[in-house]
Amino acid sequence: MLTGLLVALAVGTLGIPAATAVPDEGDVVDVPRPQGVDAQGLPLQPDGMAGGPGSGTGRPITRMQILARAAIWHEAHVAYSQLKFRKGWRTDCSGYVSMVWDLARNHWTGDLHQVGERVDFEDLRPGDMLLHHNRSRPRDGSHVVLFERWVDEPGGDFVMYEQTPPSVKHRRWSESGYSRGKYRAYRYLNVIENEAVWYPLAGDWDGDGRLTPGVAFPEGDGWRWRLSDDPRGAVTHADFVYGDVRKLPIVGDWDGDGTYTPGTVDLTGEHHDWYLSNTLAGGEPDVRVGYGDVEKQPVVGDWDGDGTFTPGVVDAEGDVRDWYLSNSLAGGDHDVHVGYGDVRKTPVVGDWNGDRVFTPGVVDFGGEHRDWHLTNRLDDPATEVRVAFGGVDSMPVPGDWDGDGFFTPGVADPADGHTWRLSNALASGVADTVFAYAGGPAPVSPAPGPSASPVVVPRPRPSDSPTPPVRPAPSAVPASPGPSPAASGPVLPTGPVPVPSPAATASPDPAITAPGAPTASPGPASAPPAGTPTASPAPTFAPPPGVPLEPPSALH
Repeated sequence: MLTGLLVALAVGTLGIPAATAVPDEGDVVDVPRPQGVDAQGLPLQPDGMAGGPGSGTGRPITRMQILARAAIWHEAHVAYSQLKFRKGWRTDCSGYVSMVWDLARNHWTGDLHQVGERVDFEDLRPGDMLLHHNRSRPRDGSHVVLFERWVDEPGGDFVMYEQTPPSVKHRRWSESGYSRGKYRAYRYLNVIENEAVWYPLAGDWDGDGRLTPGVAFPEGDGWRWRLSDDPRGAVTHADFVYGDVRKLPIVGDWDGDGTYTPGTVDLTGEHHDWYLSNTLAGGEPDVRVGYGDVEKQPVVGDWDGDGTFTPGVVDAEGDVRDWYLSNSLAGGDHDVHVGYGDVRKTPVVGDWNGDRVFTPGVVDFGGEHRDWHLTNRLDDPATEVRVAFGGVDSMPVPGDWDGDGFFTPGVADPADGHTWRLSNALASGVADTVFAYAGGPAPVSPAPGPSASPVVVPRPRPSDSPTPPVRPAPSAVPASPGPSPAASGPVLPTGPVPVPSPAATASPDPAITAPGAPTASPGPASAPPAGTPTASPAPTFAPPPGVPLEPPSALH
């Protein structure tokens, strides 16, 4: 999430500009230190992982989260090495910045500029980087540091984090002896600056058994949550502030009542602290849990099928991801340990076979589309489903989009007009539903009082029965050539954002499909790339008033 993925959260990647020239031409060695690169000059990755070329942006991240991650290695006195890895991250200077920005892979000084944009030195903000790449001696004459704050006035001395022998330092620039003229300032493309960059979320906000879109974005010191009960995000139904912006936003059904509600996860200290709310009204958390190594990625899901979401964390060491899952909200040790998924892929979770138990998955970053590798087991898991769906620059957001009890792929792309593309089948191909939802403000109820916050639009209460519908066996499922007009949902407001032209139905992927998993009918071999909408041209649409149509310049 981010339904269970983000969390993984989201974790997901946004678009990046085409690669530009290596950023510096300095000939003088400023920091004599080897870089973690191979004989071809590509950045070393753990256990033989390919180093590039290609983008390595990760999920959106706040500046406070970047600094929190930077402090972990400083407090742990992580030793400098060009050849060693910690939790999958190379422990040299560029591996350190890759870790604190939570990139998709380890970079080096020769390609870190590809995931950032140039800014003026005086405009540096917490979590930006200063990069020096010495092209004449790239392996042992280059360096990168992380900006924390100005000592006095902008443009003067500043405090920074850097990975340099013997271990991570937290000090002033003036104490380093480095030459500022050799360094260029960069800002991470996916850093969250304002509400135009958001975390896509999916949850069953009204308990009707179907997941619908939502977003979270920073507002002051907290997270602003805007959630829609409409399957195409036609209107925002819940609008409130909850949680510290320095923590990671998550969603789940924490009390087993059939509705998803917000939570946040701390990223500092000895373990993750989870702050969970059982309402869509902001305020203080109802549950606080300490669980999971702070250097592991948080995920949430219903691991035992009892209807309640509980924490998990995912490691990135070795070849295979290790999942440590808890079946309670009481903290303590894990109940389930699962080894599943390539460490080079993003973890996601979902109920892929409709048995109410959430199981792992991983999503690839490379190629022309996202490859989803999914398992239905928590004991001795193996890939049972492989699906190609979604552009590589979009963020994976799985969910049960049609209320049939099965989680299926979805992606959200803030760089493409905040467009969501959702599939109702575990089969490669095109999207069943395409819409824009940027998280506009909810309609204001008539004559609100002076303290009318949060705004929640009235909606039907959930059914008393938690039993999900049962999907028929694959042989009994009629072939579906694409979304029907009746399933298209309400017509969205028109606007200037063009929708892609109609495309052919999906071509079958030579993928593995688990018994009982949703299926889709094959299409012609000339099908368009995964994630492209089908059927008749959809209406154009625009974000609600007050929400920028395009993301900020940091995404371009």
